[in-house]
Amino acid sequence: MDMLKLKIDGLDLEGPAGQTILETALKNGVQIPTLCHDDRLDEYSACGLCVVEVEGAPKLMRACATGIAEGMVVWTDTPRTRESRKISLETLLSHHTGDCRAPCTLACPAQTDCQGYVGLIADGKFEEAIRLIKQNAPLAASISRICPHPCEEACRRKLVDEPVSIPKYINRINKVLQ
Repeated sequence: MDMLKLKIDGLDLEGPAGQTILETALKNGVQIPTLCHDDRLDEYSACGLCVVEVEGAPKLMRACATGIAEGMVVWTDTPRTRESRKISLETLLSHHTGDCRAPCTLACPAQTDCQGYVGLIADGKFEEAIRLIKQNAPLAASISRICPHPCEEACRRKLVDEPVSIPKYINRINKVLQ
């Protein structure tokens, strides 16, 4: 197999023909940021964080999709790559639909911390639960009396068995505090 010589960040490295810059870098202990490098994905599924500068190339290259070449000179950490990575990461995060906030809280019209007050009620900490509810819903009793509980529809617990019953927990507070 033909071994190709190249430089990455000033280090003299070599790798087999057909290997990508990212593969060569990783096999030689050179870290290039990436979130999506997975052999099951094609290069069009890239996160855009593994961009590098290749001398002689006018644009940044994705290390996960660019094959190495004899005599190639690669720079992994330059102002241009850092700026590009920042933009890519901001773009990825702008479409983020992860669980930074619980689905029940996102579904709650008052944006109450449903998980928080249900946990406090389950632990018998009723006054703390009311204080937590009142941070966003001044009339805490409205949760059991008026609210249609959209949080239950969004509850992840239904993936296992059934959603958490908010009225059941709020009614426990009402019984204790009457």
